[in-house]
Amino acid sequence: MQYVIGTRGSKLALFQAGEVFHMIHDKAPEVNIEIKIIKTLGDRKPDLNLLTSEGKGVFCSDIEKALLNGEIDLAVHSIKDLPGSLPDGLVLAAFLEREDPREVLVSREGCKFVELPVGARIGTSSVRRLMQLRNKRPDLVYLPIRGNVETRIHKVMTGEFDATILALAGIRRLGLEETISEYFPVTEIIPAPGQGCIGVEVREKDIELRKLMKTINHEPTATQVLAERAFLQKINGNCETAAGVYTRIKEGMLELTGLFGKADGQLKKAFVCGSSDKPEKLGLELAERLLKTGS
Repeated sequence: MQYVIGTRGSKLALFQAGEVFHMIHDKAPEVNIEIKIIKTLGDRKPDLNLLTSEGKGVFCSDIEKALLNGEIDLAVHSIKDLPGSLPDGLVLAAFLEREDPREVLVSREGCKFVELPVGARIGTSSVRRLMQLRNKRPDLVYLPIRGNVETRIHKVMTGEFDATILALAGIRRLGLEETISEYFPVTEIIPAPGQGCIGVEVREKDIELRKLMKTINHEPTATQVLAERAFLQKINGNCETAAGVYTRIKEGMLELTGLFGKADGQLKKAFVCGSSDKPEKLGLELAERLLKTGS
């Protein structure tokens, strides 16, 4: 048996594909696995504005096309990069154990967020991050930033920006934690749905491969991500809205804290709690509460 894993070509994406590669090899050493790099629209067009609708799905749609047409058998994604709905015929078959979902600040002088001077230039291409940060520091200048994790850090260190906000998971996987100036609690900056999670997407009809994926699936992470993606799909989150959610499993219960807002409006937050055996129902309930009451 042979399978081809599709991934972007960045150092972080290749690290994540490698994690899946090694987990499959450990569970089924007889399976031959190849990694194929696919250049996505987001890679080919670095000038795309990720804060608008043109930025939706730019890091995954080409990989999904390759999956659908049979060029690859598995697609490895950072779950936070995936839109709420998958193309027909594709499913998420496995989730690796979640890394820390917190956001972090990388600043040139090592300053914490509250210490940044008035007018400091903050690089972010996420409406969710932008709105939460601007609520705390409206006196800063927020500007779009593009590039992979290493490129964004370099832009800060060379003076193009004074600071940027990144996912801790990516920085940790790349071994760059020494660049972090501050860690934001999830209660302070709510992360993106699925942040910190690596997911594996396959064709729905590939039953044997889906069975293999069950052997590398981390159930607690799957429970969290199913709830968070149900929330994202219902809330219809996109690049022009701020949609954040974080789940916690505690004594068989699932606690979800969500955030939603449009770029020109106010942020709304809500909280729900229920049995962890119905994660998608809870995700939908959280989204409905935000859409209906906004409180």
